[in-house]
Amino acid sequence: MPPFNVGRVPPATFGAGKIAKIPKIVRELGDGPVLIVCDAFLAEIGATEKLTKGLSAEGIVFELAADVSGEPKEALVDSLSARAREIEAGVVVGLGGGAAMDAAKLVAAIARSGRAAAEFALAAQPLPAGGIPAIAIPTTAGTGSEVTRTSVISQADGSKTWFWGEELMFAQAVLDPELTLSLPATLTAWTGIDAVAHALEGATARNTSPAGQLYGLEALRILTDALPRAVADGTDLEARGRVLWASMVAGLALHNCNTHMGHNISHALGSLVRIHHGLATGLALEASLPWLVAHPEGAENYARTAKAMGAAESAEALPEALSNLMRRCQISPDLPAECASVTVEALATEMRNPANIGMAQNAACAVNDDDLDQMASLMLRKTVVNA
Repeated sequence: MPPFNVGRVPPATFGAGKIAKIPKIVRELGDGPVLIVCDAFLAEIGATEKLTKGLSAEGIVFELAADVSGEPKEALVDSLSARAREIEAGVVVGLGGGAAMDAAKLVAAIARSGRAAAEFALAAQPLPAGGIPAIAIPTTAGTGSEVTRTSVISQADGSKTWFWGEELMFAQAVLDPELTLSLPATLTAWTGIDAVAHALEGATARNTSPAGQLYGLEALRILTDALPRAVADGTDLEARGRVLWASMVAGLALHNCNTHMGHNISHALGSLVRIHHGLATGLALEASLPWLVAHPEGAENYARTAKAMGAAESAEALPEALSNLMRRCQISPDLPAECASVTVEALATEMRNPANIGMAQNAACAVNDDDLDQMASLMLRKTVVNA
């Protein structure tokens, strides 16, 4: 068996109503003041009240920064870092989807240094030591950001850039499935397919390992069953809980083995046009899997993955298994109309971008420039429909 590394996993608390544990965790980590980085929409619908009332009841000072809307920009991270310094935050809480958690963990890592986020993009410099301890509270089930050492942040022009390092790990995570009950069916499906992609790509990547297989295949077994049920009935707390747990487990597959073609294409597309990351990733993986499994490299892992998704244990069965799951989750095979302006050349260029090319290079088979052009064409060949 080849050597491999198993990354650190933060303590995680799972269960309905467990958001009530946050004040206790805050006290253990360093007390307040607490900077809460969250999605603006959550504050608008009152979904932050359980957290803020719990902190207030325990006399913990906090500031609610409900500023995340869509992909967080570097300028927002710098602004939130300044606010953390101003209030002398002792703990940062990331409440929301992957965007809020990615912003929160980066703020926690760099705020005390007083340095700009851009200095650390693509690991140009090591992240500073001595960051603020941070707590993750996911309200969607997809990114697994609560257990990964990466943040994806957008630049001013919309292009995505990566930050990574152990300093980005949350100190603790609280997974409360009640917080996901208000997620609409469409977003449940799109975020859930992102988790599917993390699991599938982690289990089939060039650098997959026993850890990637352990986490990725188990997440796929759970998601194949529970995700369509959560999409069909958003009030099914048991299904919601299983999807939330599987999302974290899939995040561990990503954490240990990273992603490959689905994410290479989706991040490239997301730099060119506004599209939900989970939807883009699911469609990109659906477009690229037939090309991938046609190559002999990684066939055994593709076969194991197909079996975990309830299909025959063969590499050739995997693309159909993914497509079937996406249709069961009511995800159309079509790209949204906003993508009509994207050209093959533009998409392939973004796929070659230094921020994205590493993912393509993690595919089981070698991928050259001509292959990137071909997969860009396969992606954009999907019928574009009116929104």
